[in-house]
Amino acid sequence: MEKTIHFIGAKCTKEAMFRAVSMASELEKWWATKATGTLELGGTLNLTFENLTTLKFRYDTISPNEKLVLTCFDSFKAWNNTQLVFEIEEKDDQVFLTHSHRNIDPHDIESLSYFTSKWTIYLLSLKQYLETGLGTPYPTEPKLYHGD
Repeated sequence: MEKTIHFIGAKCTKEAMFRAVSMASELEKWWATKATGTLELGGTLNLTFENLTTLKFRYDTISPNEKLVLTCFDSFKAWNNTQLVFEIEEKDDQVFLTHSHRNIDPHDIESLSYFTSKWTIYLLSLKQYLETGLGTPYPTEPKLYHGD
């Protein structure tokens, strides 16, 4: 299986970074159109992308201010059984987030390419949200192509 790996550094606290990647109300500020769910081990997180789809995730690992692992269990084939891993570290007067999207089908080059490009856009939206209070969640984010 394949994975993508990205990182960003933001002028924020580890607590703010963790809230932004783990809490439904925060995910709406930089990623999804709407998010619902309760931050608890085994709990479900629903991310809705207006007029497109809803991705359903399970909270598999919750280490406050350090690490979060989400597993997608109900979505497009390309998303199903993939994992999102968010690892948080503070150094050099900023907070770094290393994000990996794991278990991507190695034969699905189109999805792997899309995930690689689109995560860059969304993580820059996260950085912008943490530093300015304004992110670019779907459908306001920059598009990779017409119809994206």
